[in-house]
Amino acid sequence: MITKRKKLTQKVIAKALGVSIATVSLALRESPLIQSSTRERVQAYVREAGYIQNRAATALRTGRTRIIGVGFHDIVHPFFAEMLATMEGQLADRGDAIFINNHNDCMKNQRRFVTTLMEHGADGVILSPALGTTDADLEAFRQSDSAVVLIVRSILGTSLDYVINNDQECMNLATTHLLKLGHKNILMLGGKVGTTTADGRYQGFVSAMTDAGYNPGREAWIDGPSKRLESHFAIKSLWDSGTPRPTAIACFNDLVAFGAMSALSELGLEVGRDVAVVGIDDTDEAQVSSPPLTTVTNNAQVIGREAVDVLFNRLTNPKAPPIQKKLVPYISIRESCGSQH
Repeated sequence: MITKRKKLTQKVIAKALGVSIATVSLALRESPLIQSSTRERVQAYVREAGYIQNRAATALRTGRTRIIGVGFHDIVHPFFAEMLATMEGQLADRGDAIFINNHNDCMKNQRRFVTTLMEHGADGVILSPALGTTDADLEAFRQSDSAVVLIVRSILGTSLDYVINNDQECMNLATTHLLKLGHKNILMLGGKVGTTTADGRYQGFVSAMTDAGYNPGREAWIDGPSKRLESHFAIKSLWDSGTPRPTAIACFNDLVAFGAMSALSELGLEVGRDVAVVGIDDTDEAQVSSPPLTTVTNNAQVIGREAVDVLFNRLTNPKAPPIQKKLVPYISIRESCGSQH
């Protein structure tokens, strides 16, 4: 006859070690409130005994499930992958589980994800919102005593916490650099109209051009592309169209820049000599592309770290004023503009 193994609980552990249940609980949470020797003794025992904490029971006791949702509109983008790795590491260190969603700018997918998080009693969500999202779309989640932190994209007039880049300044830096090199016919390539990221970058582009004495029309922005293939074909199409060709391209992100550079190469043009190209993101590949890409930092790791900190600050202080951070960008100058100075 098979004898069922007795369930290993904190009460059983406490009795075996001759300590209180509270001490076991504090040790499992790595609390500094108990001596390190006691903490290590409890942890060594539970590792050997194969104890697995019951999250459902913990949630009933603490009111927190230790579940955090993270949602992106393009999770395969290297920028978001880098950010996700940073956040996952932080959350894992805190003992939190992470639910991941790639809504692909589909409101239906995003609503389903948020609903699932509510069904599981998630403590919070870190979200790059889908195009068209409003505060009202996230109000039910926030009212369930959970935290919402927006990343990368914001919502106009939002009262929610967010950690984003200063998108206007990002593109202003990129465009100003091209202007200083003597370019006048500059194209902005990529970005989805209606998102705070793309609209902000267009504002930065127009601001830089206007400050330099130029008046760019809406045709100076080819919107839409956000990846290599899309931008590759956009540049090939532009060169085939017979319209005036730019001498410089300020790209929405590094992937768009890589696509533009490959198209220019196919057209027999030398990037940095015939056409200057600038990106935004400063991905690792930017340093080893051919030629190395001049690009504006997009703070992926910093956004990830800050977003997690803001989330737990909100859970600790639910009535505090909104925490809304815009990170300061800087430009890394390489050879794709024909200048390293």
